Amino acid sequence: MKKKLAGYRDKISVRPGDTVNFMIHSADGAPYTADLVRVRHGSRQEGSPGLVLEEVPAAFAGEKPGQVQDIRAGSYGFITAATKPSETLDDYAIAVAVFPSRGNGKVQVLVSANDSQKRLCLIIDVEGRLTVQGGGGTFGLPQALPEKRWSFVGLSYNSDAKELTVCQRPLGVGVADPLTASAETKMFKDVALPKIEPSTILFAAQKEGQLGSRILTIDHFNGRLDSPRLLNKAVSADQLFEVVETTEFTGNATIEGAWDFSKDISGSGFEDISGKKWHGQFKNCPTRAVCGFRWTGDEQDWKQAPQEYGAVHFHEDDIYDSEWEPSFAWTVPEGTRSGAYAARVQSGGETDYVTVFVVPGKKDKKAPVAFLASTATYLAYANETVMVRIMQVMYGRTPPLPPETDMLLNTPAFGLSQYDHHADGSGIHYSSYLRPTMNMRPDVREWAFCADTAIIHWLEQGGWDYDVVTDHDLHREGAELPNDYQTVITATHPEYYSTPMLDGVESYLSEGGRFMYMGGNGFYWRVGFNDAWPATMEVRRAEDGTRAWIAEPGEYYQSFTGEYGGLWRRNRRAPNQLVGVGFAAQGFDESRPYKRTDAADDPRVRFMFEGVDDQVIGDFGLRGGGAGGEEIDRYDPSLGSPAHALVVATAGNMPPDMLRVKEEFYSTQPLGPDHNVRADLTFFETPSGGAVFSTGSIAWSGSLCHNNYDNNVAKITTNTLNRFINETRFAMPAR
Repeated sequence: MKKKLAGYRDKISVRPGDTVNFMIHSADGAPYTADLVRVRHGSRQEGSPGLVLEEVPAAFAGEKPGQVQDIRAGSYGFITAATKPSETLDDYAIAVAVFPSRGNGKVQVLVSANDSQKRLCLIIDVEGRLTVQGGGGTFGLPQALPEKRWSFVGLSYNSDAKELTVCQRPLGVGVADPLTASAETKMFKDVALPKIEPSTILFAAQKEGQLGSRILTIDHFNGRLDSPRLLNKAVSADQLFEVVETTEFTGNATIEGAWDFSKDISGSGFEDISGKKWHGQFKNCPTRAVCGFRWTGDEQDWKQAPQEYGAVHFHEDDIYDSEWEPSFAWTVPEGTRSGAYAARVQSGGETDYVTVFVVPGKKDKKAPVAFLASTATYLAYANETVMVRIMQVMYGRTPPLPPETDMLLNTPAFGLSQYDHHADGSGIHYSSYLRPTMNMRPDVREWAFCADTAIIHWLEQGGWDYDVVTDHDLHREGAELPNDYQTVITATHPEYYSTPMLDGVESYLSEGGRFMYMGGNGFYWRVGFNDAWPATMEVRRAEDGTRAWIAEPGEYYQSFTGEYGGLWRRNRRAPNQLVGVGFAAQGFDESRPYKRTDAADDPRVRFMFEGVDDQVIGDFGLRGGGAGGEEIDRYDPSLGSPAHALVVATAGNMPPDMLRVKEEFYSTQPLGPDHNVRADLTFFETPSGGAVFSTGSIAWSGSLCHNNYDNNVAKITTNTLNRFINETRFAMPAR
């Protein structure tokens, strides 16, 4: 059945008293019913508890009229401010440095001005050629612009002489390359171009219309723009070229607009340095802190040489906010239990869910236990389709697709994950929750959120008093958030962590907190958030790591925070230092059981093995048939694992597809037995009376429910939580 329903929410976590809006798209305009559920278990996998949803009264519940929402994506820049009323220019010149990254057989707009029939556009046409459109005519150069190389392009128009000059020339590194276009200038006579208004200028798109306050755009550019310029008279091609290279315009009355994208790189706007103050805003979060045509390679940090990072990389499939009309809203009643909730919408036999997390109010009494939902990781994987594309490339066929994946492949405007690539092949740096996110909901592939509900259901079945909090709350509040709790339990895959998040957990542990790391491949990538794009997370897949794409040279520093990106391990904060173990290997064929070690008999962990005499732990489970698998972590003192930590069980002898992480290789190695490919169940105390329990495996949670929670994985985890919520301090062992 083709999926027709999709939706998102305007907040990812809310407190009692907050209002969250839900935006729902019904592809055929059919009406639907809506209600609210609390998600207790989100998977239908055989052997699991199945889909367990608790219906919750909500004022919005009932039948809703279907609405076909406007679905479009693509980043661009537009003018928002000026010091004087907009004026028209009879004569003008436009120039910009351009780095095309995809010839998609479509018109791609570099700069446009005006509306409707008076529009002027500087474009790359379907053949990849620089072309001017305006006044009912098309005027282009015969030679295509080279892709993935910098060129200077421009137009100059004299209205009295009715002469239009169009020019291009190579820029920067590679100008002697035979594949690079040679300089080219062409004059067209008897041309009647429209007057233009500077306030209507758009970069990387042209305006199609207006929907309320929303600008509707088309013909988005794939590539980078640097140093756009607008002059109020016609000039020669050489003068145009010079004005693009110039960054100082004091007293130059000819310069009507000079936009410097290297200023306020962490923000959402851009500045006109001409003195006319035609400042602007970017839409849909194009990629910033990228190398421009001035980049020399001498600096890798954009903060040290911002002028060399004066480019912005636009994409036709960038998306920050889908800007749909709200369909209904929920004001969270006081006293609402903390948890994972979802607006459930149903029509014609189809059911969709839009998830939002309810966290406790600031003054509410907190439970002893907090489950920390990995909303940063959910964003990283949001709308991931890379595995399907790999199958298509490797085997020439498309595997059976669930309805949500089919919808994603056919609706690129929903945006993809940070494991995918943009249409031009560049890696996706940003991911937002202000769009449909198909993975952040129950009843889909058992990964990330859906897999994490196995821990929620275990907490429910055990009868513990717990709250749900999120990565986004941890980022905002730091240690203030976990310090309210006796024990914090992670999700199965807390892979993505910002600096405030990591600092918050470290501070919590230093104050005696108890931390249960219930997954694998945690605390791996450094990410960034900022106030300019509050619904978005940034990742830079820098010099090493197991990754789906690699950041370009010179682009390892985050635009949002200015921090060096990549692995936390490369930033000298390996996860081993935090939780005793760190990412060792991944493979998804089969999982393996753990075997107890001699350390399991140490009196320090006697509590953990109460009622557990088995030597083999977790030779069962939903995730590959064992408790150790998918992505696994190991104890390693060389990376900071505490010397006093106890590895109480190890899952080894992994299947051939379980391969060690590439950041540990000095060179390629033959396949074979590898002692470092293992999952280590680890425990250690902290100096302030706290403790850490780490499973070292994403698959661990899939073994909890075996035999209705009567098994050694569930027993060990239960014993640990019961001890962790006991206020008796843990004691550091004697040396």
